[in-house]
Amino acid sequence: MLSSSSTNASHDSLLYSGTQLHICADGGANRVFDELPHFFPHEDVSDVRKRYKPDVIKGDMDSIRDEVRDFYSGLGSRIDDESHDQNTTDLHKCIAYIHDLPDLKTPNLFILVVGALGGRFDHEMGNINVLCRFANTRIVLLSDDCLIQLLPNTHHHEIHINPSVEGPHCGLIPIKMPSASTTTTGLKWNLANSEMRFGGLVSTSNIVKESVVTVQSESDLLWTISIKQDMNIQ
Repeated sequence: MLSSSSTNASHDSLLYSGTQLHICADGGANRVFDELPHFFPHEDVSDVRKRYKPDVIKGDMDSIRDEVRDFYSGLGSRIDDESHDQNTTDLHKCIAYIHDLPDLKTPNLFILVVGALGGRFDHEMGNINVLCRFANTRIVLLSDDCLIQLLPNTHHHEIHINPSVEGPHCGLIPIKMPSASTTTTGLKWNLANSEMRFGGLVSTSNIVKESVVTVQSESDLLWTISIKQDMNIQ
């Protein structure tokens, strides 16, 4: 959980129930503390905050308020102050922490990052850079409008589309280096051994047409797809 308010906080409570570990990156703890109680107006504020407490709060601790830090510390949340490290982002610190947990070293590891998009552009690019630095881990950045994930060039990708939640607008964007050849199926404007690069062709404003989209590329790509505003996460 990051601090950007670009994601509807009502989604946060829904996602809590289906995930194993909950980490707030610094000021993301303020957001959980402040916003989640509004979606349970008939419940005691303190009870809601206790129910949706983070397991870990990590970062350089320049954004979290003292009252929030003290509240969650009192509930047993682990507080990791890494202000000594100014060379990595708070999101990077959180992902690295997950990688060091022996119980979570599984090929099925899936990390969903809420609040990584929206706000300052340099923050967004820093979070996208984290996808590249942990290219072998499935990480999805989620906002109200879209999701973003990295498609490493080491795999042939099959993306199964849930039309009740996502689409139809989508895009494939080369990252780190140009793609000499990209081939897709399942899109309105498919690529056939197409070169993509900044300053040339990039596949933005595309449309999903099939329930499965396939992607094969010679370089890493970002996959993004729109999220329906009235989506119902089950």
